[in-house]
Amino acid sequence: MRIYVGGSFRDIPRDQVLCQEFVSALGRAIVKSGHVLLGGCRSSVDQEIAKAAQEWLTSNAGNPERQIISYCLRSDKPVHRFGRVRASELLDWEMNHPRLIAPEQIELADVTIFVAGNEGTFWAKNWACYRQKPILGIPRFGGAGEEIYRQELERLRTGTAASGEDYEILNELVIDIASYASHVVALAERLVVPRTVFTVMSFEKEFRDVYASYKEVCKESGFEVERTDESTSRERIIPRIENGIRHCAFVIADISKRSSNVSYEVGFARGLGKEVILTARKGTELPFDLHDVPTIFWDIQEDLKEGLRKSILGLKSKFGR
Repeated sequence: MRIYVGGSFRDIPRDQVLCQEFVSALGRAIVKSGHVLLGGCRSSVDQEIAKAAQEWLTSNAGNPERQIISYCLRSDKPVHRFGRVRASELLDWEMNHPRLIAPEQIELADVTIFVAGNEGTFWAKNWACYRQKPILGIPRFGGAGEEIYRQELERLRTGTAASGEDYEILNELVIDIASYASHVVALAERLVVPRTVFTVMSFEKEFRDVYASYKEVCKESGFEVERTDESTSRERIIPRIENGIRHCAFVIADISKRSSNVSYEVGFARGLGKEVILTARKGTELPFDLHDVPTIFWDIQEDLKEGLRKSILGLKSKFGR
């Protein structure tokens, strides 16, 4: 996973020394988790985080040139030489061009994190928003990071309360700054590849074993299964279904029984570009518009589990997990 970190140490409203410690800890946490650190190579945050990441990699037989990549405008002098520093293909990183092309460090990122800062940090956040990248604002030290956190929290709460609650981990006053940095990286991972799987199926008793197989195999792979009828939410059913699909890692749907509800949910997931694993009892005649979708046909639950394990393993490889 490629993580962009932006921000500035100038005019930090709260805990300036702790903010610098956090940025160093974040750099170490990112590369320790096997991710690539992306930066702009122009701010003090860029320098501090790349330095900490390189020191950790050097001490642990890592490869800084593979895991630390920074971009610099040709007109600027790089603030550091850690890892790989590349020249940007753009003349500037402004947003006032007829054709908007995002800075490479944001274009290549899977997720973005913003710490403290002011106008420049908002500029980078706006690029991330334009390119529809997941955004984490760090509220603890104030500045742009705190305002970005508030904006993202409000947006997530309009989706699902659970997403907002998960995001609030960024606002915890953890004493151990290394643990805080690790929590931030873990949240970034969940934003890129959520841990929930949305299941679509008949709620009839004969499919309880199918659902149990889904839960068992997903748990083996580190995913949690969601099913609409098990939710305690008081939200209206259709928005809850749509939000569940929108925020899940992928969908598993059993189409053994014809159902307009199942068809709607499968179609909605595919329309969002979600990965969908279809399962069906052997002998099931598939609808015409699903004939070209790979389907796991099962007779006994062991057949189903074996097929699911293979499919989920393929998805995990695709997700880079």
